[in-house]
Amino acid sequence: MKPWLRLLISVVILLGLVGIVYWPHKPATPAAVAPPLIKFSASDVRSVTIAQPGQPTVELTRAGDQWTLSQPYSYPADQSTVSSMLDSLANITGAVDVGSSNNAAAFGLDHASVVKLGLANGQTDEIDFGDDSPTGGNSYLRLGPSGAIKMAPTDVKTNALKSAFLLQDKAILHFPSGQLTALDVTLPGKKPLHLDRANNAWPKDQQSNAQSLLDALNDGQMTAMPDPTGKDAATTEGLAHPAATLMLTWNGGKATLEIGAKKGAAEYYARNSSSPAVFTISDYLLTDITNLAAPPKPLTVGSGIK
Repeated sequence: MKPWLRLLISVVILLGLVGIVYWPHKPATPAAVAPPLIKFSASDVRSVTIAQPGQPTVELTRAGDQWTLSQPYSYPADQSTVSSMLDSLANITGAVDVGSSNNAAAFGLDHASVVKLGLANGQTDEIDFGDDSPTGGNSYLRLGPSGAIKMAPTDVKTNALKSAFLLQDKAILHFPSGQLTALDVTLPGKKPLHLDRANNAWPKDQQSNAQSLLDALNDGQMTAMPDPTGKDAATTEGLAHPAATLMLTWNGGKATLEIGAKKGAAEYYARNSSSPAVFTISDYLLTDITNLAAPPKPLTVGSGIK
């Protein structure tokens, strides 16, 4: 083959390759986003009812922007937990049809756990949850007792079926930590302790202990709510004669925490001034209160405290 012919063939091939690379072609059509299984706005939900076999029915009601636990006992709800649950239910996508409502028992829906959402327009959305799939990772559900049976990620079921305690406000004590003006501790048989916070600081010899206690109160949470009505507070829970009483004061308000008898190896019964309910807390909080009430160690030269 003549050299000029070989060159011509090479040029044609090269131009063909360049054309393939740069030739404008129609972009692929993006896959359609699957619509959510249930169409509702979390802002339109006014009540939530959760019924699980063998457990007390849980009811949440909404007034304005605030959720409150109304059953099986009355208590403030954890707003972020409720919002997360509703967001999860409003974003169920990719559910797969697996059977008709006539075969409910095969999917554990003959003894379903039921979540009902009461909407602002008076309608109710119902989601029934059955067993988990044999291979794991998915659970069976349906929309109402006559809905087709579907399979969706188990996270949806886990996020929806929560106990009253998981949905309630679990803060041990509510207080504006940066605005406190005084702190009082009472322990049986000991002189009451009173600390004033002046110029945004606690007394130097108690500064570390006071801050440790307040940090523990801010970060800690109830471990359980064994007595929502407080009916046993004076007897088995030891709150007729508290093992410790803590009072926090700020401009315009006060909050009190009472610690009662020990429960188990590492918990104590307790209640705060916002409710008669008795809950349990970890024992380290009593240790922090006791440390604060102990006589402060004298400051030494070179201690680093100014």
